[in-house]
Amino acid sequence: MNLVQRSHKIRLKPTKAQEIQLSKTAGTARYAYNWGIDACERSYRAGDKHPSGYDLRKQWVSNHPEWADEVAASCVYSSFLHVDAAYKRFFRERKGHPHFHKKGVHDSFNVAGDKGKVVGKRVRIPGVGYVKMTEELRFENAKINSYSISRRADQWFVSIQCVVEDTRIETPEVVGVDVGCKNWAVTSDGAVLKAPEKLAKLRKRLQRQQRSLSKKRKGSNNRSKAKLKVAKTYLRIDNIKKDALHKFTTTVTKSHGTVVVEDLDVRGMRERGVKSVRKGVQNSDISELLRQLEYKAIRLVKVDRYFPSSKTCSNCGNVKKDLTLSDRTYHCDSCHTTIDRDLNAAKNILAEGLRKLNITVGHTGSVCGCTC
Repeated sequence: MNLVQRSHKIRLKPTKAQEIQLSKTAGTARYAYNWGIDACERSYRAGDKHPSGYDLRKQWVSNHPEWADEVAASCVYSSFLHVDAAYKRFFRERKGHPHFHKKGVHDSFNVAGDKGKVVGKRVRIPGVGYVKMTEELRFENAKINSYSISRRADQWFVSIQCVVEDTRIETPEVVGVDVGCKNWAVTSDGAVLKAPEKLAKLRKRLQRQQRSLSKKRKGSNNRSKAKLKVAKTYLRIDNIKKDALHKFTTTVTKSHGTVVVEDLDVRGMRERGVKSVRKGVQNSDISELLRQLEYKAIRLVKVDRYFPSSKTCSNCGNVKKDLTLSDRTYHCDSCHTTIDRDLNAAKNILAEGLRKLNITVGHTGSVCGCTC
């Protein structure tokens, strides 16, 4: 029996009193995180050994402010583990120096699996009590590792991390997926993921709200109201995008045992590409799409990012070097094939992935090579 890690993010419906306590807990966890970073920096300046998360916890127990006792201590201790992990990641990768967290930016806190409890459509959070959820946990008989409580705009969410049995069924089908900006994704068998129509209207609304926010005086109530409107619109856009991505990636991975994608440098495309590409990568959320395929697919094959999937003819293999970004239809100069640019790239990605797997397939894209 194979076990996999999965999480289910659910919106909470706290009472006014519970909402206040959630805000206090998130604020205390943020203060403890910043306190831990400050303690580590002081140790470095003094030439002492880097304090571990357990060392920071012992120091906090004897030196924490009195008002920190208003929230459950178990919700605060995880902040020191995050500080320890942040510094270890910094020293290992030499990038992303830990920095102080700001109030109102990604407010959240963690709860250990043995400290919380899920009962139907309620979750017990230490120091807060039983809080209503909008839906039940989708995993039955799952071992819960932890709970992550966070706030987006004026809404609270709980992300429940579980260990469940892997129920995925491996199929012999293989598919290539080309991700892009105009069409978010195109598969080698013709499925297309386009941007939801609602997003264009919401982005225009977001522009108006951001212009209005920029004109509000800092510290005023009107600025706080305008800031909340912007946050709500951002949340709405994010929800629509993730809904479309999840439906697409779930359909693809359930019907194909192997998924082939390009190993793209998404960060480089977002930072160093031309303006139209940077904007398209940001709007299409390519990194999220690839992340979902990676954990949903039973087998994910990545082809080299420099493989000319768009410039190669999927019919004869001829490479068209003068192909530009504005050419949405591929016209082969050798065999005179005419095909959609993205579909052509997806077919080439599939062929390259199968070549890496040393598999010979028929026209169905079956791993076993049969036509069934």
